[in-house]
Amino acid sequence: RGDICDYYCLENVFRETKPDTVIHLAAMVSRKESEETPFMAIQTNIDGTLNVVLLCLKYNARLIYAGSSEEYGTAFSTKKKVTEDTPFGEPTSIYSMTKRMAEELIQYYAHFKGLKATTTRFFMLYGSGERASDYRSALIRFMDAAMQKKPLNVHKNTVRQWCYIDDAVEILLKIIEQEQDVCYQVFNIGNDEITKTEDLAKKIIHLTRSKSKINRIPVEETVIPVKLASFKKVRDTFNWKAKTTIDSGLLKVYENVKQ
Repeated sequence: RGDICDYYCLENVFRETKPDTVIHLAAMVSRKESEETPFMAIQTNIDGTLNVVLLCLKYNARLIYAGSSEEYGTAFSTKKKVTEDTPFGEPTSIYSMTKRMAEELIQYYAHFKGLKATTTRFFMLYGSGERASDYRSALIRFMDAAMQKKPLNVHKNTVRQWCYIDDAVEILLKIIEQEQDVCYQVFNIGNDEITKTEDLAKKIIHLTRSKSKINRIPVEETVIPVKLASFKKVRDTFNWKAKTTIDSGLLKVYENVKQ
C-alpha cells in the first residue's frame, strides 16, 4: 500500500519488485470529484504520473498508462467518431486536463528520454463490484437508484459506448504480452455498441423490475453530450474487440448488486 504522489514510497516498490512492465491505473477518476478538489486531482493525476514515469525510466520498465476518453474534450462536438489521430479539442473539465497532461508527459519521456510506453484511452468502463456514489458513472448510479425505486436523473440527448471491465482486462493482457517495437503507441479501448443514456436507464428499470421514473435533466457544464470513438486500430493490431453487449453486461452487474 502506498501513494503514487510519494516518490520514495514508490521507489521502494520498484527497488523490491524490479518490474519489467508497470500498468498505471492509479488516478482520481471522478470528473465531479476533480472539480471539487482540483489541487488533489492535479497532484494525483499529473505529479503522481510523473513519479511513475521517472521510476520506469530509472528501473528500465515499460509503462502502460490508463488514459481516458475525456482527453478528447470538445473534439467530440463534431458528432463524428474520434480516432487516435483526432486532435484534442478544448478540455471540458479538470479531470480532462489532468489525464491529458499525464499522457503528454508520457509521450515526452517516450519520444525524448527513452521511455517505452503505451496509452489506453478507455471509453466508459463499468463492471460488477463497482459501488454507487455521486462520484461514479451513470450506469451504476442508475442501477442503485432503480433498485431503491428512486428516480433516475438522465442527461438529455447523451450517448455513450459502454465497455464491460472483463473486455478491458482482456485487451490489457494482450498489450502486456505484446513485443512493443515503437517507443510510444496509443489505443482507444471500448465497445462498438452505441447506447443512448435514456435507453440505458430504461434497460436498467426493466431489468430490475423497478417502478422508478426517469427525470430528463439538462446536460451539466462538464459533461460531454455525445462520446463516440472508433476502435479499429486496436482491432487491427490485436485482432480484438469487446464482446460483452450492454444487455449482458447489465445483467452481470445486477446479479452482483442484488446479492
